[in-house]
Amino acid sequence: MAKNKRWIWEDDNYPHFIYDKTKINLLLLGISKRQGILEGITRHLSQESKETLFTENILDEIIYNFSIEGEVLQRSSVRSSIRKKLKKIDDKQSNLHTDNIVSIQEDLNDTHKPLSIERLNHWHHELMVESDYDSMQVTLGEFRSYDDMYVTSGEGIRRKIHYQAPKAKDLDKEISKLLEYCNTSEDNPIIKSAIAHIWFVQIHPYGDGNGRISRNITNHILSKNLGLDTKYFSVSHAINNDLKNYGLILEETNKLSKNPNLDLTNWIEWHTKILNRAITVSIDIITRTIEKTKFYDKISHIKINDNQSKAINMLLNSKEEIITNSIYRAITGSSQVTASRQLNDLVKKEVLELIPEHKGRNTAYVLNNQI
Repeated sequence: MAKNKRWIWEDDNYPHFIYDKTKINLLLLGISKRQGILEGITRHLSQESKETLFTENILDEIIYNFSIEGEVLQRSSVRSSIRKKLKKIDDKQSNLHTDNIVSIQEDLNDTHKPLSIERLNHWHHELMVESDYDSMQVTLGEFRSYDDMYVTSGEGIRRKIHYQAPKAKDLDKEISKLLEYCNTSEDNPIIKSAIAHIWFVQIHPYGDGNGRISRNITNHILSKNLGLDTKYFSVSHAINNDLKNYGLILEETNKLSKNPNLDLTNWIEWHTKILNRAITVSIDIITRTIEKTKFYDKISHIKINDNQSKAINMLLNSKEEIITNSIYRAITGSSQVTASRQLNDLVKKEVLELIPEHKGRNTAYVLNNQI
């Protein structure tokens, strides 16, 4: 490695990446099991529950894909745009920005035609056109025309360069290599999605929006090549929950001093674990949804007022397993006497159970799962 070469793309062997297949294959087995569980339990969902799950996961993916880059989107506007796209319902809360973003999300999930420069440029234009961006640095739907593309943090004397991207004259060539890999490689789709993600980040072809598009490419590959419906989970949400490590592993992988052999093992390992976490979270949500449906089916014959329903929903939807008088009052706005009367009514109706060791002022209740 020449002393003046700092970045992975400057190496003569780039982009001939290597990775430890044995180590990664162990992780892939775990993903395969989780994928099977996810596909299995979604069959037990009603169509209404599936649509709700689709909406919430697409919403999360969009919100966190932008949040990672520091752009905060209004959840109500994104949800409205999703409703408009999926259900053809216009509730007037959406805007052109979120409409465009949702359209791109639909395209990357459902349109399995090959990726092309034209398609990426379209994504970029639609993602950025209504955003706040520096018109001196960003040309919508076009690769940057300048060389000084840096990933930095801090200002002034504290400014730190984490990465410098390839020169503008090389962008078409480098992106063409990446797209050929995305469209023709027979690598395991999970490995392919990880490699494509970091490879696009390394090229950094646009003046802004590179991170968002790299994660879109990840979702596209998973949807197209794995048959894994990315509307059932959110990769960007999982990345956002490990944002510090995301930045660190990108930086370490892209520096020749840290990675002289162009070894992507650590990156692929991290990326695969993130996918596993995303699927696991979705499995937990779906499992709770199914349990909630089953529980309400069991008590459908029992008369329950609105306050009591709020309490039951809290126990079914959260990790909280017990409810007390004070919690009930906080949820419902009831008085202490009313809360006691309504909780005891649920015990009489065998919807709740008293916890024997919690008595007096510490009286607590749990759902009666034997009902």
